[in-house]
Amino acid sequence: MTDTNSLNYNIIEQLFQNSACLTYNPLEPTSAWQYAKELQQDFEKKYNIKHSRVCSKTAKLRQGKYNARFHYFADGTLVHCSEPQSFPKSEMYRRDTEDLERIMTALKIRRCPVNKIYGPQNQMDVFHYSDFLRYISTQALLKYSYKEDLYIEPLPNKEDFVRDCFANGNILLTASKDELLPPHCREFMALFADGRYYVSEEYRSRLGVKNYGKVSRFDADYLLHYCVMAEEYIPQDYLDALYKEAEKYEWFASMSDFTAKQQEHINADDLIKMNKYIDNLFQKRTCLTVVNPDIGSSFMSPDFQQYAVFSDGLVVTVYHDEDDKPFMKSLKKYFPDLTFRFEKISKEYLEQLYRRLPEFQKGATTIYVEMLKQKARKLKRMTDLTHIEALDVVANIAGWHDWRSIKIEDEAHARELIDAEKWRRNLAADFNAENPLEEEYRRYLKHRK
Repeated sequence: MTDTNSLNYNIIEQLFQNSACLTYNPLEPTSAWQYAKELQQDFEKKYNIKHSRVCSKTAKLRQGKYNARFHYFADGTLVHCSEPQSFPKSEMYRRDTEDLERIMTALKIRRCPVNKIYGPQNQMDVFHYSDFLRYISTQALLKYSYKEDLYIEPLPNKEDFVRDCFANGNILLTASKDELLPPHCREFMALFADGRYYVSEEYRSRLGVKNYGKVSRFDADYLLHYCVMAEEYIPQDYLDALYKEAEKYEWFASMSDFTAKQQEHINADDLIKMNKYIDNLFQKRTCLTVVNPDIGSSFMSPDFQQYAVFSDGLVVTVYHDEDDKPFMKSLKKYFPDLTFRFEKISKEYLEQLYRRLPEFQKGATTIYVEMLKQKARKLKRMTDLTHIEALDVVANIAGWHDWRSIKIEDEAHARELIDAEKWRRNLAADFNAENPLEEEYRRYLKHRK
């Protein structure tokens, strides 16, 4: 099926003459995005509906931010830039060995036959095919007018939407035990094997708990390894319904399944050795990086930088050492009284360290819940709310539906939530330094109206 002849620009021109590119992104130009937004707003106002979707007459497999990875034409021609299986994978470009396999799976689920494949045969070809793909994207934007191509349709009802997502054996990758995607992503996005990529509307341009930065970080850390179409925003209850439906399938992975898979490559002897090391760490010292020491930035987050600082100056880290000047500068800023000494550990050890930390001292999960409870007590004194009502209001301000809906996956997730809570408090303090909670409550009441 793979074409042995090299792709060239003449062949690309012929493809556009004889077929249509189904994967280009018509919303790439800013003018097209603004046009689509106005079109969508007018449509929702005209038909008095809350949720609609932007569609393309040509780009039925419209890609978004990752549209430089492959293109598919209506005649069954696939052009991709995935590295050949036989070539050692480059860490710099983070190519996944299953790149092409994932693309082929996505097209199969969408019932798009592949009749011819153009792809790199060696290392240098990868760069050439990347150029070809950018050229295809540019030519498609020139050929198709977004004003003639784009249209709006209402979002299907929830039941039909969910049924369509799981049709043809489609798998929800972000809930699959065959993948190793962190489960906290399920609160804001869903990625399917056919490339469908949904993000909760609650996270569009939002801050705090519902922070679009989470989506961006997840994209950067994980989605480069997958076949991803353009992201589409859906209501939170639609997203929740997808994961509820996923629980019916054998491939579904619970939180305990995820933890077990993380540790499955660790044999019993190694696990005993790892836990003994962690026991010794906490025997005479406490961890000072239970939460991110930097309120305003994720740069020094223990999960981002892969480290832990202890009360006696011990720094256990996966990557850093004393010669890392930017990291050392930050350590001295946040822990000025310590004299540091470094000890390298594996990523598995560090993950287990934070996983077991609540056994030895107060963990991030407990700290976050205590922060909200303290806030609720203060709000109760400020207002005529009951204790239960104050808890629900505080949870809602933080981005949850109510107190009972608070769900913290692990310590890393709790650290993110604490960062969001501190950030929100500082923002409110800019408007009311004496009582930031009063400002938060005022905004809450205004939003309720």
